[in-house]
Amino acid sequence: MKSYSLSLLLLLASTLCMAQTVRTKTIDGGGTGMFKAVAVKDTAMADFVIYHPRDMAHAHARCGDLPLLMWANGGCMDSSAGYERMLTEIASHGYVVMAIGEMEDSVDSRKQNHTESSELKRGLDWMLRQNRTKGSDYYMNIDTTRIAAAGHSCGGAQVLYNAADRRLTTCIIMNAGMGDMEMAGASRSSLPLLHTPTLYVTGGESDVAYQNAGKDYMRIAHVPVAWADHPASGHGGTYRQQYGGDYARLVTDWLDWQLKGQTDRAETFLGGKAKGYDGWKIQAKNFVDFKNIKPLWITNGDRQIYGELYTPQGDVRGTVIVSHGFNGTHHFGRNYFETLGRLGYRCYVFDFPCGSVNSRSDNNTLNMSILDEQSDLRAIVNHFRGSGEIVLIGESQGGLVSALTAAQMRNDISKLVLVFPALCIPDNWREHYPRLQDIPDTTRLWGVRLGRRFFEEIHDMKPLSMIGKYRGPVLIVQGDKDTVVSMKDSERAVQLYKDARLHVIPGAGHGFKPAELKEEMQQLEEFLK
Repeated sequence: MKSYSLSLLLLLASTLCMAQTVRTKTIDGGGTGMFKAVAVKDTAMADFVIYHPRDMAHAHARCGDLPLLMWANGGCMDSSAGYERMLTEIASHGYVVMAIGEMEDSVDSRKQNHTESSELKRGLDWMLRQNRTKGSDYYMNIDTTRIAAAGHSCGGAQVLYNAADRRLTTCIIMNAGMGDMEMAGASRSSLPLLHTPTLYVTGGESDVAYQNAGKDYMRIAHVPVAWADHPASGHGGTYRQQYGGDYARLVTDWLDWQLKGQTDRAETFLGGKAKGYDGWKIQAKNFVDFKNIKPLWITNGDRQIYGELYTPQGDVRGTVIVSHGFNGTHHFGRNYFETLGRLGYRCYVFDFPCGSVNSRSDNNTLNMSILDEQSDLRAIVNHFRGSGEIVLIGESQGGLVSALTAAQMRNDISKLVLVFPALCIPDNWREHYPRLQDIPDTTRLWGVRLGRRFFEEIHDMKPLSMIGKYRGPVLIVQGDKDTVVSMKDSERAVQLYKDARLHVIPGAGHGFKPAELKEEMQQLEEFLK
C-alpha cells in the first residue's frame, strides 16, 4: 500500500474542496445590499458567471431560499462584463444571478461570441440540478418557485424566446422589443407565450428598441405588463454606472415585488409617479391591486396547499376557486382576478400538491393523483363555506377535478365553469394501458414524471357517468381546434347537466391566446351576472 506524507494529503484535500469554485471577482465592493456579493466562475459551468451573496449560508439564514435571476446579454453575446455592476448589485439584495458567458477580467478583455437562445434554459437546468445536488454550493439554497429571466437588447429577445417556460415567474425585457421584427428566434408571435407579469425597460426615443417595446406593450393583453422609460439613458442604459445606476434599482424593485412579495414596491410601477425615479415615465396595465392579494395556506390532513387570495374592495358576493391544469400553478388563475373583482368575487388560486414540477405546495409529481386533487379541492371549498356563494373554475385537468368535486359537493357549489375540461383523461389512459399490469412504475408525460398510482386510480373511472349529479348552472368554454381534449366530451357533458351551455371559440386550441382569453372572460362575466 502506498504511503503519502501529511502535507500531500492536505494538498489533495484542499484541491478537492476547491474543485467546484475556482475563481471569484468582487465588483463595486460587493454592492449596497444587505449581503456583499461576488461574481463566481464555476468549473462545472465555466461558460456562465454566477453572482451571489458571498456568504450564502448567512443569506439563506436571513432570507430562506434565494430567488434566481437568469440573465442574457446584449448582442446575444457570451459576456456579462458590461452588466456586472448591475448584476452584483441585484445579488447583494439576496438573489442568485446566473449570466450567460465566461467571466472576463474587464469589459472587452477578450473576443466575444454569439450565443443561442437555448443557453438560458441550459443554465437554468444546471442551476436547478445543483440545488438538488449534495455538496454543491447551491444545494437547497435556490427557491425553484421564484425564477426571473431578464436580458438586454438581443438578450431581451432571448428571454422572449423562452417565454413559454413554465418555471419562470416573471420576465424583464430591457432596451428590447419585438415589434414586427424577428431576432434570436423570437418574434411578435412569442408575446402570447408570456404567462407571467412582464416588465419592459427602455431609454427613450433615442433607444433603437423604443418603438418595438411600445408595440409589444400595446399588444400584450393577457398578462400584467409594465413599461418603464428613461429618456436620458438611451439604448446603453445605466448598466455601467456604479452599482448599475437607476436600472439596477428599478429591476431590484420589480424582483422584490414579483419574487419576494414586497407589495410596497408595487407603487414604483402602479402609482403613476415613482418616488426616486426622476425623469422616468412608468406605466402599467392588466394589474389588479396587488395590495389586495394575500398568501393563504390551507391544510388538508398532512397536506399543505399554497394559494393566493384576491379580495376586491367593497361588498363581496362570494368566492371563486380556480383549479389549474396538468403541470400548471396558481399563476394561471391570476388571469381571472380583474374580471372577478369587478363582479364582486374574491378569488382563490392555488397549487395542487404534487400537481406540477413548480408547485409551491409539493413538486413531487410522482405522487400526482386525481383523487388527491379532489380531496384538496374539497378542503378548499370547506375553508370558504359560509362566506357567500362558491363558484368553481377548472382548466383542463383542473376542469376534470372541478367537475367531479362539484358532483360530490353539489349542495355547496353555486356555479361551475369548465375551461377546455379534460374529462377524457381516464379514457385516454385506459386505451394506453388497457390492463393494470400494463402500467409501468413511472410514466413521463410532456417532460413530467408520473407514478403508477396516478393511472391505477383512474383506470375504472368514468367521469361522464358521475358529473351530472351536479344540478347547478354550468358554463363550458372550449376551442374548436383543441387537439388535446375532445370537443365530443364537452358536447356530451352539456347534455348530462341540468342547466349548462357550451361556448365554442373558433380557432382556439388547448390554451387561449389574448383575444380568445378576452372572449372567455366576456362569457364568464355574462354567466356570473
